[in-house]
Amino acid sequence: MAATRGDTQRRTQVLAAALTVFATFGYRKTSMDAVAQAADISRPGLYFLFSGKEELFRETMRQALDEALGDVRTALAAPGADLNARLVAALDANLGRYVGTHINEGVDDLLEHGTAQLQNMYDDYRAAFVDALTEAVATSGRPTGTVTARQIAEVLEAAGEGWKHRVADRPAFVDKLTTAVDVALRPTT
Repeated sequence: MAATRGDTQRRTQVLAAALTVFATFGYRKTSMDAVAQAADISRPGLYFLFSGKEELFRETMRQALDEALGDVRTALAAPGADLNARLVAALDANLGRYVGTHINEGVDDLLEHGTAQLQNMYDDYRAAFVDALTEAVATSGRPTGTVTARQIAEVLEAAGEGWKHRVADRPAFVDKLTTAVDVALRPTT
């Protein structure tokens, strides 16, 4: 990770603006000028914070993924919530945050096709997400029959990935996740 330069709060704001610009125009068509304008910062100010577009892109995606994974862990640790509710909240926190917004498809394209700039970052975060789901299922004490906690986690992640592209809004996404979790955790006889 590059050394953090500049005010952390300002840097966070710039990265949030950059996510929207990258998601709207894609990596190749995004310019540092466009990000500077969206973030309401001068171009030299942007270069003070980030050495170039590649570093800006990596840090933008890292911030988005860190935020999502943090929200997943918070959802899975929710006191008093049953396993089903915690899994739905975790899936929504990771996969549903952009459902129904104009940047949903753009963010997915950036994560899935930005491999040259991101190297293994997306795969590492996806693995950490599935690991978190697996641990929640495994430590719940609920019987899983002949399937493993990992298999349940992988099916839920795949269901969420599929539904986020097929629903119009986040409430519909959460409804589909609720059904997926109920089916995946249905007791076997």
